[in-house]
Amino acid sequence: MDSTIDAANSVAATDDPQAAKDAIDAFTDALQTVGKWFQDGEWFLAELVYAGEISKETMKILTPLIEGGTLESIGTIVVGTVAGDLHDLGKNIFISYAKSAGFNVIDLGIDVSTDRFIEAVRVHKPQTLGMSCLLTSTDMEIGKVIEELKRQQLRDQVKVIIGGAALTQQFADGVGADAFAPDAVTGTDIVRKWSSS
Repeated sequence: MDSTIDAANSVAATDDPQAAKDAIDAFTDALQTVGKWFQDGEWFLAELVYAGEISKETMKILTPLIEGGTLESIGTIVVGTVAGDLHDLGKNIFISYAKSAGFNVIDLGIDVSTDRFIEAVRVHKPQTLGMSCLLTSTDMEIGKVIEELKRQQLRDQVKVIIGGAALTQQFADGVGADAFAPDAVTGTDIVRKWSSS
């Protein structure tokens, strides 16, 4: 981690937004490699979490240069763990990867009510709404949010991606989500494809 942080600090010292963007692009490429190793079973959750932590620290150093410059994010994502669920590890890893990919991420935290999800979509107008769920006892909350988006005529304005141990592609299809992400890397890839289409 130290060598990565040192490199990020060296880039930050240049005070050059483009250099920061180039460094983040290089870091994103590295994270994609990490993601492939994870998906192929060569690396495990511990390594993925560690890479996510390095990403978070690196982004803390580099993001202010981009925000202070003229470079814009490639899209906004609102993310939260559904009501009744207090788990945030997967969500936080996804946030690290999404930020590294150039997204502006609004983190609503854990135990997020339907009303808070809807209000965030209304206020931030994200391209994507991400919901995390690790408990089968709370998975019905995802359907509630999607139904409320429809009721308030917001569903057509946002793509919905869901992820978490309690969920499957079949579940996503059943509740009307646009995508299911089995892990943070896949989720980031899906959202990146949406932003470029």
